[in-house]
Amino acid sequence: MDDARRRQLTDIVAAKAGVDVACAARHLALHDDDVAAALRGIDIERFTLTQRLLNKYRRDPEDALQHVALAVLQHEDIRSDSVLRLERIAALAPPVAGVVMLAEWLAYVEWEGFDSALYANIDAVAAFIGDALDLPEVAANLLQARDATVFETLRPALAAAALLFIERHTTQFP
Repeated sequence: MDDARRRQLTDIVAAKAGVDVACAARHLALHDDDVAAALRGIDIERFTLTQRLLNKYRRDPEDALQHVALAVLQHEDIRSDSVLRLERIAALAPPVAGVVMLAEWLAYVEWEGFDSALYANIDAVAAFIGDALDLPEVAANLLQARDATVFETLRPALAAAALLFIERHTTQFP
């Protein structure tokens, strides 16, 4: 590859990634002048896995929440068939454990329905939602009203609050 083409690729990578030319050139060299691979390498260097997931799935907060929770489970090697699964999740840093618990509960709502989910660790889920996410109206609905229609209207706010919570505690996530 000639120098002019290499400079052009370096400028493209620097502009797209928002890094200086030296960083762009280093990543292009590491990735054999593959622009896409260089951009991925820069992201891996600059952002944690959780930050990359939030950036990628931000348009769908609940999907982002599920991806972050899955990344935590994979990072901690907590498998769904583990007898000690709940204890291992509870042993995580409190913000991380709360997010994983919430994500699993929301997945349970999808699989089994809202009425069944009200009997699956609801006190802990409601406490996390009310206290950590500062959404007392959602927590009250889960514990008192138990109204699926109201919950569905509040669900987008719940997912958005969970993402903000993750962002505030991102250093504790993988």
